[in-house]
Amino acid sequence: MITFALFSSTATMENAVNSLRVNCIKGITANAELTRNLVLNSLGIVTLRKPSLGYRQCAEIAHEGYLTGKSLHDIVVKERKLLTPERWAEVFSCANLINPKCEQ
Repeated sequence: MITFALFSSTATMENAVNSLRVNCIKGITANAELTRNLVLNSLGIVTLRKPSLGYRQCAEIAHEGYLTGKSLHDIVVKERKLLTPERWAEVFSCANLINPKCEQ
């Protein structure tokens, strides 16, 4: 009886997963540009700079971005000049965000 119930449950789960795949997942594509902008405009990425800038300064930058609506790029590169535009592009490249290799 237990074995029968286990196999029945497994078959039901298999059907549910297949239905989810066909009806909800198949055909979905990511909007790469939108996703990239969402990541780069997130205040959370300031934590990549924590080893070099320290917690307090990163927290101040994130707080300023939150209060003013400015991007981290504007605060870090243009206003405070903590990074050059080239270094910003290197550190916050998608490849480095996924698999960090740049010295932070």
